[in-house]
Amino acid sequence: WRLGGGGGGGAPPPPAALSLSCPFAFAGFALALPWRLLFALTPPPRVAGGWACFFVALVGIGVITALVGDLAAHMGCCLGMKPAVTAITFVALGTSLPDTFASRTAAVKERHADSSIGNITGSNSVNVFLGLGLPWLAAALFWASPRGAAQEASWRDRYRGEAWYSEAMPVAFVVASGDLGFSVAVFTVLALVCLAVLVARRATVGGELGGGAASKYSTATLFTALWLGYIWLSIAKTEGDPRLPPPPPHA
Repeated sequence: WRLGGGGGGGAPPPPAALSLSCPFAFAGFALALPWRLLFALTPPPRVAGGWACFFVALVGIGVITALVGDLAAHMGCCLGMKPAVTAITFVALGTSLPDTFASRTAAVKERHADSSIGNITGSNSVNVFLGLGLPWLAAALFWASPRGAAQEASWRDRYRGEAWYSEAMPVAFVVASGDLGFSVAVFTVLALVCLAVLVARRATVGGELGGGAASKYSTATLFTALWLGYIWLSIAKTEGDPRLPPPPPHA
């Protein structure tokens, strides 16, 4: 790596000169330095056919994502926000920004938009199918095991007051419904709008990404507005806005 200098490309300037000429770049470098040192422990791709690099990097990203999500949850708690509001704002931002930056890098470096958009759809599919499916499977196996059956009395005492509870029902993993149906419905509608915009851009602009300044900025503004709309509607539903339909009974 070499910083471009004047003339014949001499030695890079010292850190003091770098901090004076590019204060924001130097501040970003200082903030990223501990993480760079941490990920410097990742084995090179030539070791074990690249699998060692893949799994070590995957564990590192998982640890950092968990740390960011936990800090975001604590921040929402300190601000007095409801857990559902914290989840769709701070926690969602903290855990999704790495995917955002990865998609941005792919959009800049790749010739086609497949990597950028595929990263987004692939990341969300992992969140839905693995992030929800694996914990749900583990909990279901636990309650179906003898150890879970031994806690039947406490389980029935906990849920006996719920409207869906019946003495004849078996012990099982239970998650009471709340505003999830409304939030998922809003997300589905807005996601379909995003996909329709991408298809329309391919027909009019010639590609999902890029194009002239007007098309780029208008699409970015629209997508940002859709995200803000989703946040506003979800928060309004959680706070019990009377203009929105009431939540269904727990099931």
